[in-house]
Amino acid sequence: MLMKRIQLLLLTMICTLAAQAQLTGDGYYRVKSSKQGRYARVLDNRGSINYQTTDADLGALCTQRSWDIVVSDPGSIIYFKKIKGPNGYDFQSQGTGSYEIIQYAVQVEDMGDNKYWCYASNNVATKYLADEIIYAWADEETKERGRFVTNVNISTQSEYLDWDVIPVTTGDNYFGLAPTVSAGGSYYQTFYAAFPFTFFSEGMEAYYVDNINEATGKVHIKEITGGVPASTPVIIKSAAQETKNNKLNVGASASGSASGNKLTGVYFCYPDAGNHTNVKVYDPATMRVLGTASDGSLAFVKATNLKYIPSNTAYIKVSPSAPDVLKVITGEEPSYPRGDLNHDSKVNVTDYVVIGNMILGITPETSEADLNNDGTVNVTDAVILGNIILKAE
Repeated sequence: MLMKRIQLLLLTMICTLAAQAQLTGDGYYRVKSSKQGRYARVLDNRGSINYQTTDADLGALCTQRSWDIVVSDPGSIIYFKKIKGPNGYDFQSQGTGSYEIIQYAVQVEDMGDNKYWCYASNNVATKYLADEIIYAWADEETKERGRFVTNVNISTQSEYLDWDVIPVTTGDNYFGLAPTVSAGGSYYQTFYAAFPFTFFSEGMEAYYVDNINEATGKVHIKEITGGVPASTPVIIKSAAQETKNNKLNVGASASGSASGNKLTGVYFCYPDAGNHTNVKVYDPATMRVLGTASDGSLAFVKATNLKYIPSNTAYIKVSPSAPDVLKVITGEEPSYPRGDLNHDSKVNVTDYVVIGNMILGITPETSEADLNNDGTVNVTDAVILGNIILKAE
């Protein structure tokens, strides 16, 4: 009963201090510790608050000081969605949300001077979100990175509860991409984010993979126009390498389509984090990642020394017999004879081996192997191919 009275008293104090102004509707923001100067980042989609024991598991979150890291990190982009009452929000990022994790709305109180307190509460306890409280930096690492904590003494440590809630724009608080691959005078990267976007900077294009042909060692990509919808893995082409020249319009209305996209996106890469370890282990036998071929052209390649798929990137799935390198191509492919599945301009028994592997599930199906156009590659197509080969020979 005493704990309940104390929490109610503290809540009353906050409501008395809070200014009347509220956040102006739903939107995309970055959240920055007013005291520490570090930005919130979502590293995982797991967590909880136990109001019976007053314990909080916030291992999915951290704070980051370096703008060079934050500027291109989708985990730093938080969508504020009002859900309950005048101050209740769901903080959504990386395909999840605070309400999904803790089953409570996060209360956002405007404390004046553009400072906000964030907390979750029920009739047992209240937990306030603060950046890690460090009075003297032990080293550059502790200065650079922090963690979320809830064990805050409001009477003596209230300044650590102050957060700046900053709208994401194309101005100072922009989101800019950092390409990882250089090929043919342009810069590329795979990208996977929960928010929709269009391009603000010039010279940027988005592509998806619409066909993988292991027999020919080629991956065909197709441009997305009209903006990239939320949660769509893509390849981004840029004319520049610097993030300031690769700005996105985060949250912009996107009408583009990526029907049949064969890219697989990954939100998290948080290894060796105990209960919060969340990774996609890289399998060199069945995965290819974006890189370059020996001639410097863009390709999906079997990587060396890659343990996990990096966060907010994408890969393609292949069969264990796939080539180590599959070159990326755009535009219309040359016309090949019907049944020429390996694109050697001949229709023969080699193509029969190709379709056999598809039927057995050894290699992925391709649309050109669906010779009767019924939406699948099966024995019927093999019979048709056999007849084509007999006539050809």
